Amino acid sequence: MSEWAGVEPKEITDYRATLGEGPCWLEDSQTLMWLDIEGRQLRFYNPSTGQEDVHELKERAGAAVGYEDRKVILASENGFMYYDLDTRQATAISDPEKREDNRFNDGKCDAKGRFWAGTMSLVGKDGQGSFYRMTPDLSVQKIFGDVSTSNGLGWSPDQTVMYYIDTGTKNVQAFEFDLETGELGAGKVVVSFENEEGWPDGMTVDADGNLWIAHYGGGRVSHWDPVGGVKLGEILLPAQNVTCCTFGGEDYGDLYITTASDGVSDEDLAKFPLSGALFVCRPGPKGQPAYKFAADVQA
Repeated sequence: MSEWAGVEPKEITDYRATLGEGPCWLEDSQTLMWLDIEGRQLRFYNPSTGQEDVHELKERAGAAVGYEDRKVILASENGFMYYDLDTRQATAISDPEKREDNRFNDGKCDAKGRFWAGTMSLVGKDGQGSFYRMTPDLSVQKIFGDVSTSNGLGWSPDQTVMYYIDTGTKNVQAFEFDLETGELGAGKVVVSFENEEGWPDGMTVDADGNLWIAHYGGGRVSHWDPVGGVKLGEILLPAQNVTCCTFGGEDYGDLYITTASDGVSDEDLAKFPLSGALFVCRPGPKGQPAYKFAADVQA
């Protein structure tokens, strides 16, 4: 696994997130959208200027996806919402759970513009979350329940496989995926974290079909061949709680990595002062574009 030994992620903003998450590359604006869940912020990083546009949110949002030029869709404590970047106001779409002790966590859109996102407990209860799909007609379907922490997901380049992480299981599952209908078929475990440092958190799938998985509590991003279940390499970070990663940049060769300072002791913060920073590196492989939500109904 020496192929990533020379790759050193660089800190790219001074901001330290409490719980950085959900990086999503917006191709139209060539910016990185990401979240500080506990800080209740939606942030847009422009690599050409090094500047960030920061939006203060009224609640925790676990995922954000592109929609229109000046609107995005959030998955938050109170369900799915439109968010207007000009007025800085959120408008409710649907809250499938209507409970105060859960929130939405990670989420992404598939190639047909469906928004997939799952929930987790805010009070540390296992199996309290569920996994949902919001279709372009704004209807929301519960796909399955008994989820502890719904986390990373992504699709194979040919759109026939969905990869999914429930962090509590310490596994990555691969489901047969029908792009036309949005239905999941049989699932199987393709990556186990039983012998890995930390817990599997956010994830991205590169253009070669390989997985890049953030290790919460493990201080790294690992690179996997999901067909053979083989770890190809790993990138170490100067932060313990690595939360998610995605590819971006003009050639999709920049790997952006979010981290968290939440839950890190004062002693460990002294050792890892970059906890909560946003990082970038260029490991070599290229990523896939992030898809927007394709609503049939306009807000």
